[in-house]
Amino acid sequence: MSIRKAGDEVSPELYQTIWKHLRSDGVPDQAANQMTAEMVTHGEDFESSVEKYQQYEDNYKSKGFNEHAAQAMAVEALEGREEEPRESLRFARMHN
Repeated sequence: MSIRKAGDEVSPELYQTIWKHLRSDGVPDQAANQMTAEMVTHGEDFESSVEKYQQYEDNYKSKGFNEHAAQAMAVEALEGREEEPRESLRFARMHN
């Protein structure tokens, strides 16, 4: 099965390459799958997507969400289905 983007066919090899790169950057399997699909179908910028994902995940974790919930919510925020997380005071101190 191939994925199409703006009239161009995207190869499974390209999809796999993006996914492997996300995994090597420390993005969990499920999040990597969803982010790869978003990048391929919507042409998202790779580096900024990874950075944003990691920031969102860290922010949700700082608010007390467990790892799996933080990952899922970070992906939802990237996809625009969840509002971007507001930085907690603790998160702001750690990252500023």
